[in-house]
Amino acid sequence: MSTTTTLRVKAPPGFRVDAGALLPAPLAELSLNEIERIVLPAGNERCAVGDVFEVSRSETAAARAAADAPHTPHTPHAPHIEHADATLVIDGAEPWLDRVGAHMTAGHLVVHGSTGDYSGLHMAGGVLRIDGDAGHFTACEMRGGRLSVAGNSGDFAAGALTGDMEGMTGGTLTIHGDAGARLADRMRRGLVLVGGDAGEFAASRLVAGTVCVAGELGPHYAYGMRRGTLLLAQRPVQLPPTFTEGGRGFDVFWALLVRSLAREITPFSQWRAMKLPARYAGDLAVDGRGEILIAG
Repeated sequence: MSTTTTLRVKAPPGFRVDAGALLPAPLAELSLNEIERIVLPAGNERCAVGDVFEVSRSETAAARAAADAPHTPHTPHAPHIEHADATLVIDGAEPWLDRVGAHMTAGHLVVHGSTGDYSGLHMAGGVLRIDGDAGHFTACEMRGGRLSVAGNSGDFAAGALTGDMEGMTGGTLTIHGDAGARLADRMRRGLVLVGGDAGEFAASRLVAGTVCVAGELGPHYAYGMRRGTLLLAQRPVQLPPTFTEGGRGFDVFWALLVRSLAREITPFSQWRAMKLPARYAGDLAVDGRGEILIAG
């Protein structure tokens, strides 16, 4: 059943709220009254969904037809396909709303407004779209799915939690604006695209995966990089001293990479037929086998 559940902010609580329980597929299985009674952690406080949001729901024509069809007994091992396309809309979101889309595995979550910290934390599937800005630790340790931020993101996007050894390990993170410090720190797999600038230590300690930045980079980018690709749309003012120029014969890799970026944001989606980028290998200080590709 394809349903759209809408949570419209009616009264900001005055403190930060953990929105980790607000996920499309689980909420699609609850009634509106049940959703309103969900208790959300908020530091030393707690609040019910109904205290903060107006809750409403709509269904597609296909969903209504399915509801009117004769009942078919549920097969115990059959997946809940009917909620895979469930949509949750949070309208009027502000940065006091943390952990939006955390541990999300399916469905569509659309946020009209900005979010706080840990948006998409441990996200494993589905689509999360944030129309405004996102706080720190966006897509932190993300494992799958697609997360899009229309504005800017804070520090440690696609990175690792403090004390953990792995950052993002799968999925796609798109930041249309700027990213903060430590972008993709300890990232092991996946795709990160930034339409603006990135702060200091971008792609630091990168283990694998692809990080694309269209704008400028802060200092110490690619620090401790072991493998993976940092793709730049413009040449930085200074290259790291622990990277060396060289590398030919990656025509096939470049053609495949450009093809995979065709449906992503500009300028990466516009790279159809162009010369091979300049390639630099490193970080040699850690015997790294990563690469910086400069297409600008």
